[in-house]
Amino acid sequence: MPERRSPPTERVTQVLNLLAEHGGAPLSLAVVAERLDLSKPTCLGILTTLTETGFVHRTEDKTYRLGPALTRIGRAAEGGIAPLDVLVPYLHALHVDLGLSCLLTTLRDGDLVVVGRVGAITVGGPRDLVGERFPAVPPLGLPELLWSSDQVVDSWLEQPPLLPVAPRRGTLRTLVKEARASGFLIERLTEAPAARNDVLAELVTSGMTASVIATLRGYLPDADWEEYAAAVPDGTVDVATIHAPVHDHYGNQRYTISVVVARRRVPARTCAAWTRTIADRAREASAAIGGWSPWER
Repeated sequence: MPERRSPPTERVTQVLNLLAEHGGAPLSLAVVAERLDLSKPTCLGILTTLTETGFVHRTEDKTYRLGPALTRIGRAAEGGIAPLDVLVPYLHALHVDLGLSCLLTTLRDGDLVVVGRVGAITVGGPRDLVGERFPAVPPLGLPELLWSSDQVVDSWLEQPPLLPVAPRRGTLRTLVKEARASGFLIERLTEAPAARNDVLAELVTSGMTASVIATLRGYLPDADWEEYAAAVPDGTVDVATIHAPVHDHYGNQRYTISVVVARRRVPARTCAAWTRTIADRAREASAAIGGWSPWER
């Protein structure tokens, strides 16, 4: 049975879509009618009804643009749909394109929360990770807030760190600026047998007593911002993870896509291709939830 369609409804949606495509630029009745191949009386009737309901705003010079009622509907839609249903397919695409495992994280109530995963994060690892929370306290959480405002980054830095951090604020400021411009952050593999931040995250959520955790933390190497890069180094690079932000419609960093590489001596050309793909997918994911990056405007 063929689907029943409503031509009047289609004309209304065409008008709204046309105004949306032009952002905040108002259009005249004549332009809207011509673009959509509608008669002026029909077009005027649609615009008048949409104006009365607040979906369209009529300016003093008799042009039209989207109205305030759509903001309310957009917010309701954003809260009603599960953004993860929209974003997880981008993780799957990265997993297929790169053959690497991916995580989707967000900040919630001061914690770093894993909300999506595609692929095994550790070889033979039984843990799903989704739903796990870790404190967003230095050095943990940098990729999840680097593309937020300077105030957010500063507030994070002011917290007592879980580990001693090398006092290189200038290095961090440069890193933040470069990562905002490039759209990605590379976390290098260190010489330690296991990634320090991974061990630290496991430790602070282990449930052991504070005194035991404090003792074990003393065996971990200090944190150093030199372990991150916002550009692909020449030659080869030891890569732990590559991160890229997903922004919401306010331009805030809402999620972070992290691709787990865990490989040494990755050729620069390969690493550059990965970072481009990851940053591009993150931008597409942002657009899919109506987001945009304030650092790329």
